[in-house]
Amino acid sequence: MRIEDEMVSRFNQIEKKDDSEILSEELDFFFDNVMSTVVDYFKEEVAV
Repeated sequence: MRIEDEMVSRFNQIEKKDDSEILSEELDFFFDNVMSTVVDYFKEEVAV
């Protein structure tokens, strides 16, 4: 659940520009957050 909570908190920080936001931008944002969260998770696991 820790990864999911981190992803939700990061995703909630997105600032909506307007209703015409492009899907590709949203997907880029999502996958950047996924990769960031996974990297952070493994850094914590290796450090422990």
